[in-house]
Amino acid sequence: MKKYQKEIIKLTSKEVLLSIFDMAVPFFEASSVYRVDAKEYKRNRENERIDFVDKVYYLKKMGYIDTFVEGKGRYIEITPRGLNRVNKIKNTDNISINRPENWDGKWRVVIFDIPEKYKYSRDIFRCRLVNLGFEKVQESVYVYPFECTGVIGILSRELLIENNVIIMISEIIQGEREIIAEFIDKGVLCETDLKN
Repeated sequence: MKKYQKEIIKLTSKEVLLSIFDMAVPFFEASSVYRVDAKEYKRNRENERIDFVDKVYYLKKMGYIDTFVEGKGRYIEITPRGLNRVNKIKNTDNISINRPENWDGKWRVVIFDIPEKYKYSRDIFRCRLVNLGFEKVQESVYVYPFECTGVIGILSRELLIENNVIIMISEIIQGEREIIAEFIDKGVLCETDLKN
């Protein structure tokens, strides 16, 4: 095995038991008592397995992991490139937006159209926007009341999606009252911000 830093994922005993149960599902499907539960379970397990295989394929294709067999175990090992990528993504966890003393009454609108091949970066980006306090106004359209261009630039650059993200400044947004109320509830805006 390679000596650089690595993380290894191996099938757990739980996975083995669930796999054995997967083989037994056809027997349960024959009985009307277990039919709905077994079919639903089988469908969920198949979706999880497909999703896992897709993720492994993507990460291997990007050079973030290697897969190998050693003894009777199948392993996934993170590569130095993968470790570097993980550290960059972890760095985006602590990113924050500085709140100015007064709101200028303008909205920062973040719009993104990220291709399916970058869906994992897209999911992380959405999660980070929500954690930063952004409000979703439509699918892939989020707003924030304060200057955030630098933070969004860093975030999109680290996630390798900067060409798929647009930031706009707007003075008016349809449904503004509801959006303002949401930001007040979250503590991002204050009543005093509205008087300026």
